Amino acid sequence: MTHETTEPSAGLRERKKAEAKRALVAAALELFGQRGFDAVTVDEIAARANVSRRTYFRYFPTKEAVVMARRRDQLDALKDGLALAPTSASVRDAVRGPLLELARDYEANKRRILSERQLFASSPALTLADLDLDRAFEREVATWLSPRIGKGEAARKRARMFAAALIAVLRVAIEDWADARGKVSLESLGDEAVDAVLALALTKGGSR
Repeated sequence: MTHETTEPSAGLRERKKAEAKRALVAAALELFGQRGFDAVTVDEIAARANVSRRTYFRYFPTKEAVVMARRRDQLDALKDGLALAPTSASVRDAVRGPLLELARDYEANKRRILSERQLFASSPALTLADLDLDRAFEREVATWLSPRIGKGEAARKRARMFAAALIAVLRVAIEDWADARGKVSLESLGDEAVDAVLALALTKGGSR
């Protein structure tokens, strides 16, 4: 009986949390779009979402964090996708799967993402937060790749080089996609980016 009564309430709590988080993100993006990032306060975001300031900080530690919610979700998805990649898969195939999902997310949320990118460019604080997340993406890729290509410092260094190069060329691909207002294929641009740096990520035995 305890299990039957607790499980639905736990599910309801999770749904309410997700709804509150989505409301905060929507309110923040709406206000930032109207008045700019620097002119909006956390209190105003909370009020627009009909929650308290305390509730805001329960979900987001800073004002910047609410704008980065989508990118953090993408980071989690990348980590999960790499973890699920078969050990027998080539580096290209293993990396391409999560990146293809990321490209699909960009296409599905094109309007929001293009608006976010304009917002990032308008604020040094957001630009820095965006770059910090790029470094987090690099670390995830490097951590996943290192044991696939060997042991020791040489393997870790090669993995870090590949991860840094991959994220850099993906950034260029996304910039090209954004400059075209999403009218070009991000999947194709992403494939070009992966191929451009693949030579840095030889797996054991030299296969790619």
